[in-house]
Amino acid sequence: MVSQARTEHWEIVGDSSRLTFSLRHIVVSEILGLFRTWGGEMLFDPDDMSRARIRIWVDLASIDTGSAERDDHVRSKEFLHVAQFPRAEFTSTQVVPRQDGAAALTGWLQLHGIARYVALTVVAERTWVDDDGHLRAAYRVHGEIDRQAFGLHWNQDLDFGGIVVGDRVEIQAHVELVRTADASFARPDPSGEITADSR
Repeated sequence: MVSQARTEHWEIVGDSSRLTFSLRHIVVSEILGLFRTWGGEMLFDPDDMSRARIRIWVDLASIDTGSAERDDHVRSKEFLHVAQFPRAEFTSTQVVPRQDGAAALTGWLQLHGIARYVALTVVAERTWVDDDGHLRAAYRVHGEIDRQAFGLHWNQDLDFGGIVVGDRVEIQAHVELVRTADASFARPDPSGEITADSR
């Protein structure tokens, strides 16, 4: 358990943070997109980074790939099915500092009704005090997931070989957090039925 005496609570600053993704499309090009609505929080022990606990939620309906028609398709039953699974949620299980200054962040990602174990890399960018006297910190996060592992199977074969959409989804985020007075996680909102599946 994180030491309450040293626990700091941090919240993601939505208007200063950015969550993007990319995946291969039609063999040679990429789909680039982002989620416009997302957030989260962190419990942090200044004496021991490995004891940090992180939760992140993503409003899947806020997807933006630059094409309204494509976004509607991704929100449909063939892909994310946001009517039934409106949110993705990540809950950390371990933070391991690395010798290169980055940290290995692992946890459960709940997406499309399935929970899978994923690994991310976190790099600290800077810490500063803003004009209102609040302590802030910025991080870069990078990772990759297999959409097939979350039941996102839709695809089409191409006449000249290959498939329309690749399986590997690269995730990148610029995360800015502000330290708050609270020292506990907020109660998460219901986000649809989730079935844990670690296969």
